[in-house]
Amino acid sequence: MRVTKIELKNFRNYSYLVQEFYPGAQILYGNNAQGKTNILESIYLCTCARSHRTGKDIELVQQGKDDYDVKISFVTDKSIEEEIRIHYLATVSGDPLRTKPIRHIYHNGVRLERVGDMMGLFNAVIFAPEDLQLIKDGPSARRRFVDLLISQLYPPYFRDLLQYQHLLTQRNNLLKKLRDDFSTGNNTSDYDLNLAVWDEQIADCSSRIISLRYETVSEIDILANEAISQITGLKEELRIRYKTVGSITRNSTVGEVQQIMKMRLWEQAADDILRGYTCIGPHRDDLVFSLNGNEVRPFASQGQQRSVVLSLKLAELLLLRRRTGESPVLLLDDVMSELDGSRRYRLLQTIDKHQSFITSTELSQVLHGQDTKTSSLADIVDDYSIFEVDNATVTKILSHSQ
Repeated sequence: MRVTKIELKNFRNYSYLVQEFYPGAQILYGNNAQGKTNILESIYLCTCARSHRTGKDIELVQQGKDDYDVKISFVTDKSIEEEIRIHYLATVSGDPLRTKPIRHIYHNGVRLERVGDMMGLFNAVIFAPEDLQLIKDGPSARRRFVDLLISQLYPPYFRDLLQYQHLLTQRNNLLKKLRDDFSTGNNTSDYDLNLAVWDEQIADCSSRIISLRYETVSEIDILANEAISQITGLKEELRIRYKTVGSITRNSTVGEVQQIMKMRLWEQAADDILRGYTCIGPHRDDLVFSLNGNEVRPFASQGQQRSVVLSLKLAELLLLRRRTGESPVLLLDDVMSELDGSRRYRLLQTIDKHQSFITSTELSQVLHGQDTKTSSLADIVDDYSIFEVDNATVTKILSHSQ
């Protein structure tokens, strides 16, 4: 895939922008707070209708405006021209037609009914400073990473996630009611028949979610380890493990996962009623990263954590390409400054076959390698274009093609 043009209106600091892009690396350079990251954010938004920086659309609207409009034109590896457009309208006080936020999503000019319908249409992978939270934050950040990846690979998975959240809400509401209405203690004989109905549906939905997560994490584990070997020169071994409900393993079939989940929910029912919420299930799963046999979160240095996250993102990139037959767009937001010359060189080698967008405050961080043999981006990447970004104005200053 390759982005050919973006059009922004009232998006972040852009009142209006129409900008064409080209094959190879797109280098966006300039001072901080000029709008470089906002361009990457607008591109990533078109993969899943969600920013990598915020879950609130209103924060994407330019100050003083009440809507934003983002459109990207792209061409697939099969030379098919397509476009994605997202138009968000915020609530406007006193306007009866704007009493609640509205978001319209269009694919090739046709409005999509659900967010899930856009999954897999356009694929991009972003690596930004915020992605260190994949390691530092709690399990929800890691679940979000794997869920967005699987949704691009297998769009029906996104619908399963939505259904699971609905079922979980219903079960939790019933648990609270049972807790309030009855004195249950720890006696599972108070297990309610209505609860069993929800458990049956949750177990069915959970089995598909957990099975796909296991399958995907197993592939990521292999690809991320290969990536970190390239980045660090075979000095590190990275392992990624999926942590889910006990007794469920990588080799469990979908049917076996369903039966285990059903049994575990039944066994957990009394405790869940006491707490008023469901304590096990896909909403509690996690990914565990280990480097050279040690868990990354408590033991790895800041530099090692960056290498782990970068390897994870490269694994995502390669898996999307392998499973979809399309080369995703790679978005690198100010990561060159965080990597030494050797790791920058190996990263650029890896992304050579993808269109990439690279932001930086200094061109030298991208253009120059660790020695005279890798002194120019042109020695590594066949095609690249350089754009200066200054106060929401984008100016192309150079194109290079081999």
